[in-house]
Amino acid sequence: MDRTARLAHWSVIFGASFLFILVLYLSRPVTLPLAFGLFLMAIVWPVQERLDRHFPRWVGFLASVLLLVLAFGGFFGLLALGVILIGDGIAAYRYELDRAYFSVLAWAAANGFPVNVPNVEEMDIGPMVGMAASALDRVNASIGLIGLTFIYILLGLLEVRDFGNKLRSLQTGDLILDAIQKISHKFRRYIVVRTFVSLLTGLLTYLFALVLGLEFALTWGLIAFVLNYIPFLGSILAVIPPVVFATVQFDGWMMPLLVLLGTSTIQIVLGNYVDPRLEGRALALSPLVVVISIFFWGMIWGVAGAFIGVPATIAILTICDQFEQTRWLARLAGSRIPGKARTQY
Repeated sequence: MDRTARLAHWSVIFGASFLFILVLYLSRPVTLPLAFGLFLMAIVWPVQERLDRHFPRWVGFLASVLLLVLAFGGFFGLLALGVILIGDGIAAYRYELDRAYFSVLAWAAANGFPVNVPNVEEMDIGPMVGMAASALDRVNASIGLIGLTFIYILLGLLEVRDFGNKLRSLQTGDLILDAIQKISHKFRRYIVVRTFVSLLTGLLTYLFALVLGLEFALTWGLIAFVLNYIPFLGSILAVIPPVVFATVQFDGWMMPLLVLLGTSTIQIVLGNYVDPRLEGRALALSPLVVVISIFFWGMIWGVAGAFIGVPATIAILTICDQFEQTRWLARLAGSRIPGKARTQY
């Protein structure tokens, strides 16, 4: 292949890749729930497959759906419990929170910042209404995402066996089925790793708050556990509530600063060092690829894309590893230097 042909070849590849990314970005209201649906189907399908061997098909289908409903309910239930516990803490420290809020405003005004200490009569509810409307829009979008994801899952679980039989009739069906099985296995390992890291983060946060004497220690550990399923953004959000409560529980800035440093250290060490290495080792991915995939899919699909970024990258690289022409890409993204044995995805 001469230089001109090679340049044309790579131009086509980069152009097709850019077009693919653009399509994913523009079609995210449809492709994002589809990706989540396929991800969750790959996790629960082994349960349905085993039940199908001994019971009628509808038993395995209902069991898979029930398992997903329990998982979603448990996740959002824990998140709601954390919000309720924070609300109880706000009620218990309402006076201290108000005092801290007005003291910060007074300090800012005394140091030349353009702020005013508001009276009740002077408060403008316009920004609050706007924030409430924005929050409702996000809730509606999340409900729509979850609803469409469940529709995809229900239809997919009903059709997955017939789809597998259709693939076996194709010339490359065995390669595709082998890739799907590997992807499903990697997805389950990914969930195990994320759950382990989230549990460890929540436990360390709880113990740290307990040692410092920070009240509602169980609440901060619970919130850290739930939010750490959301890469990066969840870690930031998990640090804010305990630091705010430390400012009203303790006098001075030493203890709040210590809470900030301690919780941030836990999040940074586990999120930026332990988590990528565990995921890279369990999934045969380079830790750098893990981090890049989270940011890349986060830019395309937002916060939900950051969560599903690693599974999406695993799926693409696993398919690439099945074909000789694209195997080099899977090798480059692997966590091991290929030797005699081929890197498995």
